[in-house]
Amino acid sequence: MYACKKCRYLTEQDVCPICGGEVSKDWQGLLIIVDYSRSKIAERLGITINGKYALRVR
Repeated sequence: MYACKKCRYLTEQDVCPICGGEVSKDWQGLLIIVDYSRSKIAERLGITINGKYALRVR
């Protein structure tokens, strides 16, 4: 699994399908957003799409 360096979205593709950013295999922490519109964490992190996200990407 790869994490986007820009938006932190987790994917198995070589390029982020959300923002088109570069991806990395070096990431930590897992955050699953089920309803971004009601999530305070998603709001704070600027997440506007449901899915799996990394907390830290290098």
